[in-house]
Amino acid sequence: MKNLFLLFILFPLLAQDYPKKPVNKSDLISRSVGKTMATEDRKYGDHNGNRVECRFFNYGGIGGAGGAVGPSGIYPRGTAHAYFFEFTPVVAASVVDTAGNRKHIVSDGAIWLTDDSPDGTPWSFEPLPGYANPNQEFMAMSDIKDSWPETWPNQESDWDGFWNGQYGKYTRADQESYFVMDDFYNDEYAYFPDSTDAGNVERRAGLGIEIAARGYQWNHPAAEDIIIVTYWITNVGTSTLDSVVFGMYGDADVGGSSDFHDDDAWFDTENDMVYQWDHNSWSNSYGGFKPVYFGWCFLESPGNPYDGIDNDGDGMVDESQFDGIDNDGDWL
Repeated sequence: MKNLFLLFILFPLLAQDYPKKPVNKSDLISRSVGKTMATEDRKYGDHNGNRVECRFFNYGGIGGAGGAVGPSGIYPRGTAHAYFFEFTPVVAASVVDTAGNRKHIVSDGAIWLTDDSPDGTPWSFEPLPGYANPNQEFMAMSDIKDSWPETWPNQESDWDGFWNGQYGKYTRADQESYFVMDDFYNDEYAYFPDSTDAGNVERRAGLGIEIAARGYQWNHPAAEDIIIVTYWITNVGTSTLDSVVFGMYGDADVGGSSDFHDDDAWFDTENDMVYQWDHNSWSNSYGGFKPVYFGWCFLESPGNPYDGIDNDGDGMVDESQFDGIDNDGDWL
């Protein structure tokens, strides 16, 4: 699809964690206490494995603010044509705080439009340490071996020196990224999702949500205009969340940050895709050019993975991926 730049978001929601090496919760708590800043493990990675180039941050942010802090949905790669300001996954839930009051907690990875505490700490997702080499600035990227940690926190030692792939010690795409984040520091409200850390100096806040995120790019002509991101979301707290919402915040600027005023947008209900375009098909940014369409969609959303029914009405039967088999033929 040569005239459509697509940011695809694949979102499987897990009822329980996928198989992995057990992580001692006290390690995560000490991780918090030892930090001088909640944001000190933040890193970035530039996806440039096909015709799309975009900066990702390991706390959830996608994009470089229209190019201000990095490539921001550049298409085609090699130009300066940025197609959005920022994107971020958003998880929200309704909970009851320690005073019995109903609160609505929202966790995200916003880059610029942040919700900060009085001392300036973002109430947001933050990266878990250990999933990248701490002595350099990049998140773990499959094609930059120096960005990998010596050992992966969620794998046994025989994975050392191998890529931490979703289905084994290998990459499925031409370029992949990997990071894990949680909302431990989102302490805007007096709600503590994990009863097991009640005696710790700093208790887990937020919703008790952990997200393992993977970016995929293929250089094959059939997928060279696409970035796919998967979010594996797990409730790592002891509290049950009975009303949870997942979504994406997105700020597209088709035509560039100085030519977004005439953008049009539409939601294609048949294909479940949001897409945006320049109204007059011309931008005066970057010396003048004809912008392409920009689109993004959810490829998969929550469903019962065991009932063999297309719960979300997307034409695909929502079967489990735990067996490593492409049961419904929807994997690339």
